[in-house]
Amino acid sequence: MQLRARRSNRLIVLGVLCACLGALIMAWVWTGTQESQTVVVMAAHVARGEQVEAADLTTTTLGRADGVAVVSADQASALVGQYALVDLPAGSLPGPDAVGVLVVPAGHAQLGLRLAAGRLPSQPLPPGTRVWLIAVPGAMDANTGPGAQYEAVVASAPLVTTDGNGWLVDVQVEESVAGQLAALAAVDRIAMVRRGDA
Repeated sequence: MQLRARRSNRLIVLGVLCACLGALIMAWVWTGTQESQTVVVMAAHVARGEQVEAADLTTTTLGRADGVAVVSADQASALVGQYALVDLPAGSLPGPDAVGVLVVPAGHAQLGLRLAAGRLPSQPLPPGTRVWLIAVPGAMDANTGPGAQYEAVVASAPLVTTDGNGWLVDVQVEESVAGQLAALAAVDRIAMVRRGDA
Protein backbone atom coordinates (compact mmCIF):
# COMPACT_ATOMS: atom_id res chain seq x y z
CA MET A 1 0.00 0.00 0.00
CA GLN A 2 1.49 3.35 -1.11
CA LEU A 3 1.46 6.25 1.35
CA ARG A 4 0.65 9.73 0.03
CA ALA A 5 3.03 12.53 1.07
CA ARG A 6 1.22 15.06 3.23
CA ARG A 7 1.73 18.72 2.47
CA SER A 8 2.19 21.12 5.36
CA ASN A 9 0.26 24.33 4.79
CA ARG A 10 2.43 26.03 7.40
CA LEU A 11 5.61 25.29 5.45
CA ILE A 12 4.06 26.50 2.20
CA VAL A 13 3.03 29.83 3.77
CA LEU A 14 6.46 30.22 5.37
CA GLY A 15 8.18 29.63 2.02
CA VAL A 16 5.99 32.20 0.28
CA LEU A 17 6.71 34.75 3.02
CA CYS A 18 10.48 34.17 2.75
CA ALA A 19 10.35 34.61 -1.02
CA CYS A 20 8.40 37.86 -0.67
CA LEU A 21 10.74 39.16 2.02
CA GLY A 22 13.78 38.38 -0.13
CA ALA A 23 12.26 40.20 -3.09
CA LEU A 24 11.53 43.25 -0.94
CA ILE A 25 15.12 43.35 0.39
CA MET A 26 16.54 43.08 -3.13
CA ALA A 27 14.24 45.86 -4.34
CA TRP A 28 15.31 48.10 -1.42
CA VAL A 29 19.01 47.49 -2.10
CA TRP A 30 18.55 48.12 -5.83
CA THR A 31 16.61 51.35 -5.18
CA GLY A 32 19.30 52.59 -2.78
CA THR A 33 21.96 51.89 -5.36
CA GLN A 34 20.03 53.69 -8.06
CA GLU A 35 19.53 56.81 -5.88
CA SER A 36 23.19 57.20 -4.91
CA GLN A 37 25.13 59.82 -6.87
CA THR A 38 28.71 61.00 -7.23
CA VAL A 39 28.97 64.71 -6.45
CA VAL A 40 31.62 67.43 -6.15
CA VAL A 41 33.05 68.20 -2.70
CA MET A 42 35.63 70.83 -1.78
CA ALA A 43 39.12 69.38 -1.27
CA ALA A 44 40.50 72.72 -0.06
CA HIS A 45 39.12 75.93 1.40
CA VAL A 46 38.33 78.61 -1.18
CA ALA A 47 37.46 82.05 0.19
CA ARG A 48 34.80 84.25 -1.33
CA GLY A 49 36.21 86.04 -4.36
CA GLU A 50 38.97 83.50 -5.02
CA GLN A 51 39.16 81.51 -8.23
CA VAL A 52 38.34 77.80 -8.05
CA GLU A 53 41.08 75.51 -9.36
CA ALA A 54 40.90 71.83 -10.28
CA ALA A 55 43.01 70.91 -7.23
CA ASP A 56 40.37 72.50 -4.98
CA LEU A 57 37.79 69.88 -5.99
CA THR A 58 37.26 66.19 -5.40
CA THR A 59 34.25 63.86 -5.48
CA THR A 60 32.25 61.69 -3.11
CA THR A 61 29.26 59.35 -3.37
CA LEU A 62 26.04 60.31 -1.62
CA GLY A 63 22.68 58.69 -1.16
CA ARG A 64 19.47 60.50 -1.86
CA ALA A 65 19.64 64.08 -0.52
CA ASP A 66 16.34 65.85 -1.04
CA GLY A 67 16.51 69.64 -0.84
CA VAL A 68 20.34 69.76 -1.00
CA ALA A 69 21.78 71.58 -4.02
CA VAL A 70 24.82 69.68 -5.31
CA VAL A 71 26.95 69.54 -8.44
CA SER A 72 27.34 66.14 -10.08
CA ALA A 73 30.87 64.86 -10.63
CA ASP A 74 30.54 65.07 -14.42
CA GLN A 75 29.95 68.83 -14.06
CA ALA A 76 33.10 69.48 -11.96
CA SER A 77 35.00 71.02 -14.87
CA ALA A 78 32.34 73.75 -15.12
CA LEU A 79 33.37 75.01 -11.66
CA VAL A 80 37.07 75.38 -12.54
CA GLY A 81 37.98 78.96 -13.36
CA GLN A 82 34.84 80.34 -11.72
CA TYR A 83 34.95 82.55 -8.61
CA ALA A 84 33.60 81.62 -5.21
CA LEU A 85 30.59 83.82 -4.43
CA VAL A 86 30.56 82.53 -0.83
CA ASP A 87 33.20 80.95 1.40
CA LEU A 88 33.65 77.28 0.43
CA PRO A 89 35.25 75.36 3.34
CA ALA A 90 37.09 72.10 2.70
CA GLY A 91 34.66 69.19 2.91
CA SER A 92 31.60 71.24 1.95
CA LEU A 93 29.32 70.53 -1.00
CA PRO A 94 29.34 73.49 -3.40
CA GLY A 95 25.95 74.21 -4.92
CA PRO A 96 25.52 75.41 -8.50
CA ASP A 97 24.96 78.97 -7.25
CA ALA A 98 28.09 79.01 -5.05
CA VAL A 99 30.40 79.99 -7.90
CA GLY A 100 30.14 82.34 -10.84
CA VAL A 101 31.45 85.54 -12.34
CA LEU A 102 32.27 88.33 -9.91
CA VAL A 103 29.85 91.20 -10.33
CA VAL A 104 30.99 94.78 -9.77
CA PRO A 105 28.15 96.86 -8.26
CA ALA A 106 26.93 99.90 -10.16
CA GLY A 107 28.95 103.01 -9.33
CA HIS A 108 32.06 101.00 -8.49
CA ALA A 109 35.07 99.73 -10.42
CA GLN A 110 37.51 96.87 -9.96
CA LEU A 111 41.18 97.80 -10.08
CA GLY A 112 44.24 95.58 -10.21
CA LEU A 113 47.26 96.73 -8.20
CA ARG A 114 50.88 95.66 -8.05
CA LEU A 115 52.23 96.62 -4.65
CA ALA A 116 55.83 96.37 -3.54
CA ALA A 117 56.73 94.41 -0.42
CA GLY A 118 56.01 96.51 2.63
CA ARG A 119 53.18 98.40 0.92
CA LEU A 120 50.43 96.20 2.41
CA PRO A 121 49.85 94.39 5.72
CA SER A 122 51.58 91.06 6.22
CA GLN A 123 48.42 89.51 7.70
CA PRO A 124 45.96 87.76 5.34
CA LEU A 125 43.60 90.06 3.43
CA PRO A 126 40.69 87.85 2.33
CA PRO A 127 38.12 89.14 -0.15
CA GLY A 128 35.75 91.58 1.50
CA THR A 129 38.43 93.16 3.72
CA ARG A 130 37.96 96.93 4.04
CA VAL A 131 41.16 98.88 3.33
CA TRP A 132 42.50 102.36 2.70
CA LEU A 133 44.57 103.04 -0.42
CA ILE A 134 46.95 105.85 0.48
CA ALA A 135 48.99 107.99 -1.90
CA VAL A 136 52.64 107.88 -0.86
CA PRO A 137 55.16 110.72 -1.52
CA GLY A 138 55.91 111.39 -5.15
CA ALA A 139 55.45 114.08 -7.76
CA MET A 140 53.03 116.57 -6.18
CA ASP A 141 49.75 117.59 -7.72
CA ALA A 142 46.55 119.06 -6.37
CA ASN A 143 44.46 115.91 -6.62
CA THR A 144 46.76 113.14 -5.48
CA GLY A 145 49.22 114.66 -3.05
CA PRO A 146 50.88 112.56 -0.33
CA GLY A 147 48.42 111.35 2.26
CA ALA A 148 45.32 111.32 0.06
CA GLN A 149 43.37 108.21 0.97
CA TYR A 150 40.64 106.23 -0.75
CA GLU A 151 38.21 103.68 0.61
CA ALA A 152 38.43 100.26 -1.04
CA VAL A 153 37.43 96.64 -0.53
CA VAL A 154 39.70 93.70 -1.36
CA ALA A 155 38.17 91.78 -4.29
CA SER A 156 40.71 88.97 -4.45
CA ALA A 157 43.32 87.93 -1.91
CA PRO A 158 46.86 89.19 -2.65
CA LEU A 159 49.12 86.87 -4.67
CA VAL A 160 52.90 87.10 -4.66
CA THR A 161 54.39 88.16 -7.99
CA THR A 162 56.42 85.70 -10.03
CA ASP A 163 59.65 87.50 -9.12
CA GLY A 164 58.75 87.40 -5.42
CA ASN A 165 59.28 91.14 -4.99
CA GLY A 166 55.68 92.29 -4.71
CA TRP A 167 52.01 91.47 -4.55
CA LEU A 168 49.11 91.46 -7.00
CA VAL A 169 45.72 92.32 -5.56
CA ASP A 170 42.35 93.34 -6.99
CA VAL A 171 40.33 95.99 -5.16
CA GLN A 172 36.88 97.46 -5.57
CA VAL A 173 36.66 101.25 -5.41
CA GLU A 174 34.21 104.00 -6.21
CA GLU A 175 34.07 104.65 -9.93
CA SER A 176 34.82 108.35 -9.44
CA VAL A 177 38.32 107.69 -8.05
CA ALA A 178 39.31 104.74 -10.25
CA GLY A 179 41.22 106.95 -12.68
CA GLN A 180 43.21 108.69 -9.94
CA LEU A 181 44.13 105.36 -8.36
CA ALA A 182 45.14 103.88 -11.72
CA ALA A 183 47.46 106.85 -12.25
CA LEU A 184 48.98 106.41 -8.79
CA ALA A 185 49.42 102.68 -9.36
CA ALA A 186 51.22 103.33 -12.64
CA VAL A 187 53.97 105.25 -10.80
CA ASP A 188 54.07 102.94 -7.78
CA ARG A 189 52.59 105.48 -5.37
CA ILE A 190 50.01 103.37 -3.48
CA ALA A 191 50.18 101.75 -0.06
CA MET A 192 47.39 99.63 1.39
CA VAL A 193 46.26 99.92 5.01
CA ARG A 194 43.67 97.69 6.63
CA ARG A 195 40.70 99.58 8.06
CA GLY A 196 39.02 98.79 11.38
CA ASP A 197 36.14 96.35 11.32
CA ALA A 198 32.73 98.00 11.12
